[in-house]
Amino acid sequence: MKKTIMTSLFLLFSFGIFAQNQVRISYVSPDSIPSATLDLMDFLDIKYMKMKIHGDIKGKKWQLWVNESHEGKITSKSLFPYAFEFSDTLATFVFIAQDQNDTLTLVCKTPRYSMPKTKYAIDTKNGTAPPTPYILMETLPPTPYTTSDEINLVAYTTGIKRIHQGMDAYDFCGLRYAKTDPKQWQEKFKLPRFIYFSLRLE
Repeated sequence: MKKTIMTSLFLLFSFGIFAQNQVRISYVSPDSIPSATLDLMDFLDIKYMKMKIHGDIKGKKWQLWVNESHEGKITSKSLFPYAFEFSDTLATFVFIAQDQNDTLTLVCKTPRYSMPKTKYAIDTKNGTAPPTPYILMETLPPTPYTTSDEINLVAYTTGIKRIHQGMDAYDFCGLRYAKTDPKQWQEKFKLPRFIYFSLRLE
């Protein structure tokens, strides 16, 4: 009986620690954007993604990192010169991207800060006709995040290249629901160059 009680207390304590450290991401549907605005964004080829970060983040310092994957190598850099602090257990991030002449122009709105327009060289043509499609896409984790993890937010990427009826096709859902860390996308799915953004908590 005593052993059963101790086991139950251990499980309860372990679950409490996990729940305290857990971080969840929910992606917000763009359906709330007026249809005329969506039409204009489609005409200008503007991609948009909004997400909410929930969990044991209040009081924790954070930095937003951009990670570029090219030819099997990942280079990372922080986007801000110093760390910020979450003021609540819920935070919202918004990413807006536009591809112009093989240059990705991207803006990110974060709690307490919006970064200026930042440009990245992205060859969306890749010698293909029509051009290889890139989108802003969710990065669903293989297991739930904790505050000690690097938390992937969003990627600017193609889908997995497949051949359909003799033509190139790109499977975005196959990549999204593979629930694979973006660090493994290049090796596992043979994707061309892509960018993804991640949070690191202190």
